[in-house]
Amino acid sequence: MPKIRAVVLDLYGTLVEIQTNETREEVFRYLANYIEYYGVKMPPAELEEAVESEKDRYLHGDRETYPEVDLGVVFANILRRKGLEDDFVALSCCKVFRALSRERFQLYSDSIPVLRKLRRRGLPLALLSDAQRCFTYQECNLLGIDKFFEHMVLSTQFGFKKPDPRLFAIACNLLNVQPAEAVYVGDNPEKDIEGARNNGMRVILVDRGQLRGMEESDFRARDLWEAWEWIRRRA
Repeated sequence: MPKIRAVVLDLYGTLVEIQTNETREEVFRYLANYIEYYGVKMPPAELEEAVESEKDRYLHGDRETYPEVDLGVVFANILRRKGLEDDFVALSCCKVFRALSRERFQLYSDSIPVLRKLRRRGLPLALLSDAQRCFTYQECNLLGIDKFFEHMVLSTQFGFKKPDPRLFAIACNLLNVQPAEAVYVGDNPEKDIEGARNNGMRVILVDRGQLRGMEESDFRARDLWEAWEWIRRRA
């Protein structure tokens, strides 16, 4: 096998420990209060139903095998039907929605140290995640990890999500490496292993004790430190 010349990493569940609850009653109550300042009056239950209906409409009209919903488009369409066409308000709705639904949001303790090791080894890094562009860039900045990545590949930039191998191909092309020269580090057996493998990449599955089964990854790491050691011996 060729030496590893680049590393592509997943975000949520791999570098970032996160828990969200978008069904809490106060999420849509406060969001409804927020859009009222811009002249849009919607009861919380109506707003919640509108968001879910718009997501379904978005997905059912998409011909992709693994379609991705763009939350910014969802809110823009809802507001437009209520007579407000304002990209800033639609974008801010995404961020307010995210902030209200977020219950846990922090880096794993090994994330920054391992990212530093990878960069010091001279390995170019890319981020590849099923994530919303309306807030993910800012979240990476808040956590101080955006500086480690030469490229960020987010599913909402392209309209399709993992395990679509095209996302992994895009990351390799941006890093200017062949798929066999790159490794993907992720935590989702279904999305990450299938997507990376179908693009010809090696894949490390990070299992922090929550996964079941024996999925066929190239290496199963208990944490990012083990992933780094595996990469270091092959770079």
